[in-house]
Amino acid sequence: MTPFEWALGRLGGLLPENNTMLLVERLRSAEAGESEWLMAAELLLRSDPAAAAALLEVAVRQRPDAPRLHYLHGNALRVSGQPGAAESALRTAIALDPAHANASISLAHLLREQGRMKALAEVMLALWRNEPRSLERDRRIVSFLFECTRHADADSLLPALLAAHPQDPLLLRHAGECALMFGRFDEARTHLRAAIDVDPEQASTWLRLAHTHRFVDAEDDDLRLLQAGAIRGELAEETRIAIGFAHGKALDDLGRLGESVDVLKRANADWHQGHRWDGQAWRKFVTAQLQAPVAARSAASGPTIPIFIVGLPRSGTTLVERLLSRDAQIRGRGELNWIASLARQLGPQVPASNLTAAGNFYLAQLRQDDPPTRFAIDKNPLNFRHLGLIAGMLPMARIIHCRRDPRDAALSIWSQHFAHADMAWSYDFGEIGEYARGEAELMAHWRQVLPLPIFELDYEALVADPETTISAVRRFLGFTADAVPTLFDVPDTISTASVWQARQDVHSRSVGRWQRYRGFLPELEAWASVSGAAGDTAAVFPGQR
Repeated sequence: MTPFEWALGRLGGLLPENNTMLLVERLRSAEAGESEWLMAAELLLRSDPAAAAALLEVAVRQRPDAPRLHYLHGNALRVSGQPGAAESALRTAIALDPAHANASISLAHLLREQGRMKALAEVMLALWRNEPRSLERDRRIVSFLFECTRHADADSLLPALLAAHPQDPLLLRHAGECALMFGRFDEARTHLRAAIDVDPEQASTWLRLAHTHRFVDAEDDDLRLLQAGAIRGELAEETRIAIGFAHGKALDDLGRLGESVDVLKRANADWHQGHRWDGQAWRKFVTAQLQAPVAARSAASGPTIPIFIVGLPRSGTTLVERLLSRDAQIRGRGELNWIASLARQLGPQVPASNLTAAGNFYLAQLRQDDPPTRFAIDKNPLNFRHLGLIAGMLPMARIIHCRRDPRDAALSIWSQHFAHADMAWSYDFGEIGEYARGEAELMAHWRQVLPLPIFELDYEALVADPETTISAVRRFLGFTADAVPTLFDVPDTISTASVWQARQDVHSRSVGRWQRYRGFLPELEAWASVSGAAGDTAAVFPGQR
C-alpha cells in the first residue's frame, strides 16, 4: 500500500460513508479541486498529521501553484517531525503568496524551534514588506519579534508602524520598551506616556515609565501622572497594583521612604491576596532535588560553552552579564526560559540519550544563528533550581553564583513587581525568606555534589572593585590573565526591570540600602546580620529552623 492509499484509508474513517466514497474517489482519480484537497487535509491534520503529510505530498504535485496546500503540507510535516521538508514546503507557500501571513508565522515558529532567530527575523520583516498591511498584521509581527527577543529588528520597524498607526497603544508601548532597552530614555518616556494616554489599562506601561529615569524633582510630570493614576478608581485592580509599584519606586528615588513603604505595602498585599505562593510545594521541590542522584552525563556538544548566572533575583546578575559580554567572545542572551521548560518535559529520571537531545536543543537556542562565540550567557537567576539537570545535560557549562546581603536582596525583591507565577513568593517578606533559605540549601548541595565548576561572586565585592572581580571571573572561564578582551561594538539591549539602573556606571549606592528602611520595615530586622561573605549559607532567614 502506498502512503497515499494509506492516507485515504485514514480519511475514510472521518466522514460519513457516502461522502467518503465520493471524496476518496475524486482524490484518487485526480479530479478533485483545490477546495476538496484542502478539506481532506484539514480533516486529517486534526487527528493524524502523518496521514495529512502523505495526502498533501500528492496534492502539491497535482496543484503545485496552490499556496494553501503547500502551507498545510508544511504544517503537517512540521508536526510529524520533519523540519527540513516542512521548511521547504512553507517557503514554497510564501514564494507563491508573499503576503500569506499564516505561512510566514508557521515558518517563523519552525525556525524558532531550531534556534534560528536571525532567519526568523528575516521572514517576519519580509512579511511586513508585503501588502496588504493592516494594524492587526503589524501588531502580530512586532509582538512576535518581541516574543523571540529580536528587539533590534522590532526597533527598526516601529517608526514606520507608528507613522501608520500613531494612536495604537500596543505599538506605542512596544516603541517605548524598545527605546528603554536601548538606553534612549527620553524617547521611551514620550512613547510610554502616549500609550498611557490612549489606554491607561496597560499595567506594564506604568512600570516601564517609572524605570525610565531616577526621580529627583517632586514636580516631575511622571510623578504627577503616577499620583493621578493611583486615585483613578475606574482602573482594573491589576493596573492599580502596577501603578502602586511604579509610584513606590518614584517615592523611594525622592527619599520619601515612609510614603514609599506605605504604597509598596499596599501593592504587595493586594497582589499577594490574589496570587498565593505554595510554600509546601517549594519545600517538597527542594527536598526532592537534595535527594536526587546526580544525572548521567550527556554527549551534547558544540563550539559555544554556556555560562549560567544564577542566584536570587536582584543579586547583580544583569550587571555581571553586562560586564562580561563587553568581550566579543562572550555573548549575553538575557534571561532564557528553556531550562525550566526542559526540566518539566524531561521529569526526574532522564535517560542519557534524552539528556543529549535536550542538551543539543538548548545549545541551539543559546547559539542561535548569529556568528559563533566562545561563550554565551543565560542569566535567568532561577536556573539555580535545576543545576543538577544542567550538570548532566550540559557537562561543559560554567556556573556563576551571584550572592548579595540577603536583607538588601529581600528589600529589592519586595520593591519590584514581577507579575510572574515563578515569583509569587516575592510579595511577602516571610515567603521571600523561605524561598531564599531553599536557594541557600540547594546551592550548598550543588557545590558538594556536582562536577560543574561554580564561581561564587559577591555583589558587594563586584561594585567595590568591578575590574578585579571580573578579571577573576575571566580567569575562572579560562582566559589568561594578560588576555585583553576584544570589545563588542553591537549595541546591547537590557530588558530587565532595572534597565535604567543597569545602564549607569557601576556604583555602591545599593549596598546596605536596607538600613535606611529599618524604621519603616521592621520585618528586615528578622534577617540576622551576616558575617563574612554576603551569601554565607549560615545567614539566618526568617522561618529557618
